[in-house]
Amino acid sequence: MREFLITSLIGILLIGVCSLVIYELLRFVWGRLPRMTVMPRARVLLVVASVFLGHIINIWIFGIAYYALAHVGLGTLVGAEIASGNYALDFFGYLYFSAVSYSTVGFGDVTPEGALRMIAGVEGLTGFILIGWTVTFTYLAMEKFWSLPHNRNKK
Repeated sequence: MREFLITSLIGILLIGVCSLVIYELLRFVWGRLPRMTVMPRARVLLVVASVFLGHIINIWIFGIAYYALAHVGLGTLVGAEIASGNYALDFFGYLYFSAVSYSTVGFGDVTPEGALRMIAGVEGLTGFILIGWTVTFTYLAMEKFWSLPHNRNKK
């Protein structure tokens, strides 16, 4: 029960932090787009690159959380490395699991045990919602800023 409460609170914190990462990034990009004097393709590339950066940051945040929580005894990840004879996942194993969970791919080759199961569920939901938010943002940015003039047409 105690582990469940701890991981629930950590999950709420992770949701907040990851939502703020995406919010601040999208706010920054939206403020810059109208002032950009580049080709429309460059605007779209900025939006897409920014969105990917935000999601990569969030994957790292969850990966660090998994790694830290596993090292304080709140669960572990098991799977592919165990089968190959390596009984301890390195940090990149936790990062891999985070990417698979955040993107909701869920291969199943690595699975959480103990209290980390709660964080994995929270991460899947967080990734699903934030990916949807950034898809909407990308659409709105393209719709609004796709046809703005750029320097090449100015004399």
